[in-house]
Amino acid sequence: MCTQWSDENWYALFLQGDPVARPLNSSQKSSIIRLSMQEAKRQMQTLRQRFGTEEPEPCLRQLGYRIEEENPELMLHFLYMGLTVPDEHKVCLNRTVLGVLEQYMHTHLPAGDPQREKLRDIVLYHELFHVLEETSEGIYTRRVYATRKLLGCIPWKSKVEAASEIGAVHFSKLMARAEFSPCLYTRYLLAATNQKTDMDGAYGDGKESGWR
Repeated sequence: MCTQWSDENWYALFLQGDPVARPLNSSQKSSIIRLSMQEAKRQMQTLRQRFGTEEPEPCLRQLGYRIEEENPELMLHFLYMGLTVPDEHKVCLNRTVLGVLEQYMHTHLPAGDPQREKLRDIVLYHELFHVLEETSEGIYTRRVYATRKLLGCIPWKSKVEAASEIGAVHFSKLMARAEFSPCLYTRYLLAATNQKTDMDGAYGDGKESGWR
């Protein structure tokens, strides 16, 4: 069952859904996953020293970002729980999508389940990692490139965007001290909106909806 998957299995889905990373061999993909997870751990370890707190909201404020909650119309092609807007120095929480997810978990998970209790913090920690990427130099997850061939013959370096998402998801798991993968939220969200999903296995093309 996917609820028992390792972190590495979950993160492989992000690379599977990234057209730049998809052609890489298994060793290259494993290296990206390992180094992205290490970067997440490194950021976790320096957070307390840098900000004097591990709480996501004070950290975001110290970085000059504000949190806004919005209630847009539910758009199945753009299901995001949180969104970082660097140009406006803000993190948006999508209350519409979070409400759908909360209702699904209320129906399918017992009261007091950590997955229900940690949702908001995990979303904020996820976006906090993206803010750290925007405001800090040298973070590995923003410097991952793979060589592609333009027009089939011209070497061209392209960024592996999936590394950033792997780092953010793993950072949120570590910071929230979660014993489950935050990727489960994307599965619940797909199930709640009646999209193609298989809670016991892989789904779709490997893209993880919900994270931005």
